[in-house]
Amino acid sequence: MKNLKKYILIALAVLFTNLSFAQKNLNPIQEIPCSNYTPKPQFDKFTGHWKWTSGNDSFEMVLKKEKTFNILVSDHSCVDYIIGFHQYVKNGIIIESSLQHQNTNFGQNLLSIFGVGVSPDEILSAGVDILSNGNYVKMELEYIDVNHVKIKSLNTYPGTKLHLPGQTIPSSEITLPQDIILTKQ
Repeated sequence: MKNLKKYILIALAVLFTNLSFAQKNLNPIQEIPCSNYTPKPQFDKFTGHWKWTSGNDSFEMVLKKEKTFNILVSDHSCVDYIIGFHQYVKNGIIIESSLQHQNTNFGQNLLSIFGVGVSPDEILSAGVDILSNGNYVKMELEYIDVNHVKIKSLNTYPGTKLHLPGQTIPSSEITLPQDIILTKQ
């Protein structure tokens, strides 16, 4: 019995030592070398803090460009994506907000806006989580000028949605304002 305790203590010490050294070798995702990198400079004009206000209603979002692994392929290539965070206030009451997470990155998965591309007519296509009702919608954000962008449309994604047993079925209602012009802050 005494020997068994001794072996267990030795095994735990070895395991703890290996875990400690393994943790020291972890690097943030940005430091992992990419096999290749496809920058998207067309995203630059959309980055920043944007806000719309009308009376006691407001919508604001923080958009940033982030270099990360390409989620569509598994070859360790990197690409730029837009990640964002938003807040919607109606009648002076915060309806939903993810702005508290604006200093996080893609890997932490706390974003509420995810942009993948810009069309030739300068419209950013992005997905937006409507936090207040669980819906996920497609946003078209139009670049107007260096100080203004416009939420041109918010639409539900077409097709069948899969909900596993026990999951709450989100509302299909789009509660965020659309056809609004936001000003760079």
